[in-house]
Amino acid sequence: RMVQVVVVTDDADVDMSNLRQHIKRRGGTIDATMPGLRMLTATMPARAAKRLAERDDVKYVAPNRPTRRTASTLEAITGATASPVRTSSTKTSYSGPDGTGIGIAIVDSGVMKNHRAFDNGSAVTRVKKNVQFLTTNLADWTNGYDDATSLQPGSAALASYEAAIDNSANLVQDGYGHGTHVASIAAGRPKSYATAPDLTGMAPNANIYDVKVLNDYGFGTLSDTLEGIQWVIYHAKEYNIRVMNISLAMDSTDSWQYDPLC
Repeated sequence: RMVQVVVVTDDADVDMSNLRQHIKRRGGTIDATMPGLRMLTATMPARAAKRLAERDDVKYVAPNRPTRRTASTLEAITGATASPVRTSSTKTSYSGPDGTGIGIAIVDSGVMKNHRAFDNGSAVTRVKKNVQFLTTNLADWTNGYDDATSLQPGSAALASYEAAIDNSANLVQDGYGHGTHVASIAAGRPKSYATAPDLTGMAPNANIYDVKVLNDYGFGTLSDTLEGIQWVIYHAKEYNIRVMNISLAMDSTDSWQYDPLC
């Protein structure tokens, strides 16, 4: 019986000459080579595949499995398209619960509010706020606030603070792209992009709150991140923010029991 396999090698020879000769000597043929990946595809007798896998220069042998187009992987994996949730979902429409009225805070590099993935059914953006906390960089502490300031609801101090962190007027809220990517996973709505599969996010009608704590290179500081989290907590009830996504991390020598970000 003949089988077709994909072979992964760590051979320093990009042509994989010895490996190819081994396959041919055992009645196999080389169907395709991918030297940049150190892989090749071969058809060979099934009984010879085990001997091939035992070679020192072979890392792995896999069947040449079929691939196929996907619908919304996110929806399927998470169960969002299960019958109790959304009973149908296509590139242009869906039915069932979709996060309407729920706020999702994306603590990241920003969210491009004009991206069509964040429109609602009336082509109005669902990004309700763009705020940024890139004020406490390690070399500049000149933008601090009086530590005696109490940001009471309705106070002038709160209004001044909110004005200082407002990022909605910036033409580019996310110069890095990661936060926009994360937001699309959480609440993207693909509209009618006919050439793409269904890329509907988890909650395609939820409101999005952009909390920018990483710069346009994907870096930030611990303090800025914590200040962004504090903003989400402060406004959670007001904006019905029920989910906060923090897809970032840092190196630390502190125990998780004491580390501020943990």
